[in-house]
Amino acid sequence: MPPPLPVSAPAHTTASSARAALHAEADALGLGLHSGYCRLLLSHLRAQHADPATLYPADRLAAVEQESASRVPLSMWLDWLHCAERHLGERDLALRLTEGSRPWHAGVLGFAMMTSPSIQDVGHLLARFQRLLTNVYRIRVSEDAARFRIQLLPSTDVVCPELVAMLLGSWAWRVRWLTGMPGLRFDVDLEFAPPAEPAVYARTFGGTVAFGQPHTAMRGDRDWLSLPVLQRDPGVNDMLCAQVAAELDRLANDSTDFALRVRRNLTNQLGSGRVSLEDFAAAMQMAPRTLQERLESSGHTFRSLLDSARQTLAKRQLTDPRATLTDIALALGFANQSAFQHAFKRWTGLTPGEWRRQHGADRG
Repeated sequence: MPPPLPVSAPAHTTASSARAALHAEADALGLGLHSGYCRLLLSHLRAQHADPATLYPADRLAAVEQESASRVPLSMWLDWLHCAERHLGERDLALRLTEGSRPWHAGVLGFAMMTSPSIQDVGHLLARFQRLLTNVYRIRVSEDAARFRIQLLPSTDVVCPELVAMLLGSWAWRVRWLTGMPGLRFDVDLEFAPPAEPAVYARTFGGTVAFGQPHTAMRGDRDWLSLPVLQRDPGVNDMLCAQVAAELDRLANDSTDFALRVRRNLTNQLGSGRVSLEDFAAAMQMAPRTLQERLESSGHTFRSLLDSARQTLAKRQLTDPRATLTDIALALGFANQSAFQHAFKRWTGLTPGEWRRQHGADRG
């Protein structure tokens, strides 16, 4: 299955219209990240003698700096990042910023990491509470006899190379900072193509950096998991972990976060046959009316999320020239090929065959 489309075009392209469309999709889905990543950017600008007040709207700047907003829209962060890149003349700024990343840029979760007993405990916190940092990605932490692996998984069909760089780079530098071991080297697999200046990736991670890979992940020696955190404090850590858990509970009741979970579950269920509101609500252990009301509170309906998930999977499957329209229609829960074609034309303005030809995936 081909990877999802990026939320923004790489810096060396000029696909501004595609970037704007995908930013709009990110906004529609309520995708965002911790405002600490914006504060990290502002610190870098000031270190370069640039005044953020001349670059960004005063009201948003105040909300970020006063920490009245714990999360900012993904599209806003990208706009701020690209504006800073143009102003400073720096490429791959998201990754360059990470060297200055510290645990407190992640809020209470960062302080909990800073007082954890070991790097393994830090990893457990990250795996459990990643949603506090961003809802754009989920993470999967695994280990074998020799290595540990942190894999980034997109929550929707929207992915963002800049945020990937920020997340992985921040983790690499934070582990070094937490342990006082600046020489730790990490191997990284990245789904996107090599940037114009890959040297900054080598400097950030220190190990092998492979682009154009099927998954995005960072790996290190398993022995590092037992490294102690320099500022570990069990008593303070217990108190901070309780605060982080309460913060996650509050987020679980957020309507936007709920809609994202519904859409992800719909995407996972498609392919097993027709997906009905009643069956889906039962699987989520709630009444259909309750499900609809919670979705409506975030501006969504079950039908709109189902259509969005179907459209995403349809485009992915249409890139495989071996997949017939009938196969795709049935996999997405349509009664027949004709119903699928009508729906796809309504979504995109194109027939499935026209879309395939435009994207070079026709069977010819």
